[in-house]
Amino acid sequence: MPPPAPRKRGNGPLIALLVGGGLVAVLIVAVVAVVLVSSGGMTPEEKLRAAADDLSADAAVGLEGDFGGGANAIRGELSITKGGRAYGAVTWNNSEVTVLAADGMLFAKAGSAFWKQQISGSETPYYLEDGEQWGRLNADELDLKFKEELSPAALAAKLDSAAGGTVDPVETSWKGTKALKFSTFASTLYISDSDDPELLHYEATTPRVALDVNTKSASQSGTIVSNMRTSMGELKDSFNASARPTIAEWKKGNCQDDSGCTVQAQIRPPYGVGTPVSVEIQFALTAGSLTGKDLGKCSTTITIKTESPVWASCRVKSSAWTSWAEKTGGTFYKHADYKVIGATASEVQAMQSGLDSE
Repeated sequence: MPPPAPRKRGNGPLIALLVGGGLVAVLIVAVVAVVLVSSGGMTPEEKLRAAADDLSADAAVGLEGDFGGGANAIRGELSITKGGRAYGAVTWNNSEVTVLAADGMLFAKAGSAFWKQQISGSETPYYLEDGEQWGRLNADELDLKFKEELSPAALAAKLDSAAGGTVDPVETSWKGTKALKFSTFASTLYISDSDDPELLHYEATTPRVALDVNTKSASQSGTIVSNMRTSMGELKDSFNASARPTIAEWKKGNCQDDSGCTVQAQIRPPYGVGTPVSVEIQFALTAGSLTGKDLGKCSTTITIKTESPVWASCRVKSSAWTSWAEKTGGTFYKHADYKVIGATASEVQAMQSGLDSE
C-alpha cells in the first residue's frame, strides 16, 4: 500500500496569518483611537465653548498686563465685574494709580505728581495735598470700554466667536500651562488644553491690550465689590481734574474799607460737564499786580444747575488786607481758582446702589 501523499502546502495558513495580522492591526488602531479620544476628550471648538460658558457665569474676572490706554501707558491688574465696573492698581505713565471706572465715570487715586500732569494750568491747584487723592478724569482718557470689551461676558463672546471660525489652533503653552492658541482677525486667545478649559491670555489690536486672565471665585468677587463700594464712598471728597469753570463777570465795589473786601464773580459752568455740578471757588487778592503781595483769600461753594452763569461771593478778611488798606491802599487784583467736585452725593449713592446688581 503506497504511503499517503505528502500534505500539499498551500496559502491557507498564510492567509489565516494575514487575516490574523489584519485583525491585530484593526485592534491596535481601535485601541489608539480610544486613547486619543479619552486624553483629548473635547474638540478645540468644544473647548472654546466650554471656556466661554464658564467665563460668562463669573461675577468678575482679573486681567493683568498692558491696557493700552490710548495716549497713556497703563500696566497692572484690574478686576472687571460682570456689570463692566473696573477696579485695581496700575502704573499710569510711571505713576502708581488706583483706578475705579463705573457707570460711565472714570476716577483715579494718585499723588500730586500725577495730578499736576493731568490738570491744566501753570500753577499747582490749591486743593492738591500731600499723599494720594481721588480725582475724576474724562472717561475717554482710557481707550477702553470695560463692559463691552473686557467684562466676563465680553470675553466669553470672543471665545464663542473664535469657536465659529475656520482657523485651526496651534498647540503651545502659556506660562507653563499646556495651551491652544487661536488667532482671529482682531484678537489672539490662549485657552488651557484640558477637559476643563479656561481662558489664559487675551490680546487685541482694538483696543490694544495684552492681558493674562485670572478667574475669580465667588468670595473673591465679593471682596472686589466690597472694595469698590468703600472707594466710591471716598469720592465725595474728590475733584474733577478735567473740568475748569471760567469767570463771566467780576462785580466791582464792596472793598472800600480796611475791614475786608467782599469778592463777587459770575461763574460759567465747566465745558462738557453735566449739571447740576458743585464748584468750590477760592478768591484771592494781590496788591499792585497779578503777582503782588498776597492780601488774603476766601472760599465759597456754589451749585450750577443750568448752563447759565451763577454768582459766587465771599469776603476776604485778613491782617494783610487791613494793613495794606490802612497804610497805602491803591490798586489790587482779584484771582479765582476752582475745585469742581468729582462726584455729587447723589452720584455716589447711585454708583453704590448699582453694585447691588453685581
